[in-house]
Amino acid sequence: MRDLIKTIQYKGHEIEVFIYEDAESPDDWKDDEIFLVYDHRDFCVKREGFDPDDIFERMQDGKKTYDGYWFFPVYAYIHSGVSLSLGSNQFLPYPFNDRWNVSFKGFALVKRARGAWWNENKAYEAAEGLIKTWNQYLSGEVYGYTSEVGGCCGFYGDKGMAQMIKEAKDEIDLYINRQIKGHLKQLKVWIKNRVPYQYRCDNLWMKQLTI
Repeated sequence: MRDLIKTIQYKGHEIEVFIYEDAESPDDWKDDEIFLVYDHRDFCVKREGFDPDDIFERMQDGKKTYDGYWFFPVYAYIHSGVSLSLGSNQFLPYPFNDRWNVSFKGFALVKRARGAWWNENKAYEAAEGLIKTWNQYLSGEVYGYTSEVGGCCGFYGDKGMAQMIKEAKDEIDLYINRQIKGHLKQLKVWIKNRVPYQYRCDNLWMKQLTI
């Protein structure tokens, strides 16, 4: 589904930017290296082999990893929607100031592998990125575009939108360059065959030259 939010004029073409309402959740990506598990009646994200209650018990025992994964507690503010916040596994996030709308029922998990995520701090940064993406999805900040030459969707957040617009413009530039090359090739054929000038003056060709 599409909810148009703006139209961008670029080199004689229109780029329509819309909210992509059928966007996949980050869980649909089935990433086994970084993911969320949550168990609440109003917000549930499951992953086989990763029970939030089991991870919570590991946390109470002072552990920082679970089955080869770093884990970090996740809060959910559930009130006319869902908003997530990443906690620290250095403490238990109780009691809540707002016990009616805030819950602690899940974790962000990051696979502990040699390299960037072997270090707990780096793993926490990766978990922050995951929660940011989840919040963009939950708040409807997922975008797509269409133009006369193409389209794509599934760009998350403001940075994703900026990258999307750049790609849309690059796509139009490529299309224009191909059109110009095609007309140059045709022009050579016309000249070789001595086609009168008035028949060579193609409207689209002139349009590309005046962009």
